[in-house]
Amino acid sequence: MDDNLELESLAQEIKDTEQKLMDLRKEYRDQRTAGLRAAIEARNEADAMIREEMKALGYRHNNFTWRNLA
Repeated sequence: MDDNLELESLAQEIKDTEQKLMDLRKEYRDQRTAGLRAAIEARNEADAMIREEMKALGYRHNNFTWRNLA
């Protein structure tokens, strides 16, 4: 009976450790890509502002982006 309890305890410890490892991997991935996500968000905001400005200047083409000008 004592061996069975020890095995269950070890199995639970393994499960808890695996969950902790998954959480740490997710946190690492989030921190590693935080700069990229911020840059993409800033680019999208800039694109929206440029679209509004182009619309104010009279450009009405929906697929027009400033990147196509280069």
